[in-house]
Amino acid sequence: MSRRRKAREIALQALYAAEISGSEWQDVLDDMLKRRNPSDEAAEYARRLVSSVNESRDELDRMIVECLENWKFERVSVIDRNILRIALAELIHFPEVPGGVIINEAIEIAHRFSSNKAGKFVNGILDRLAGEVRKD
Repeated sequence: MSRRRKAREIALQALYAAEISGSEWQDVLDDMLKRRNPSDEAAEYARRLVSSVNESRDELDRMIVECLENWKFERVSVIDRNILRIALAELIHFPEVPGGVIINEAIEIAHRFSSNKAGKFVNGILDRLAGEVRKD
């Protein structure tokens, strides 16, 4: 597993756990990093991802809501919401990572952690949003 894939999965698990438990994301992320023991590079990337999501959560959620058709944001699973938030934050704040890579990683993570239909759902939303925030 690549360092960035591990970082994305750790970020997803930390954001999910913090949202479900109501705990502080920094504490949850620190705990997750201790348990998963990633490389220093993966740990730093996970920290950047989670921080980016939390700093711009309102903007990310607004953008996601605008792409939902006939679907309420609250009905999107917590896992899928956080996969979308991470990928969108990465598209906006991590220009060094190609947009196609970010979307493909989000789809793969959705297949691993969510339902059978999640990959298609995540792809549809991110494909629309990538066109708005990226030129690659």
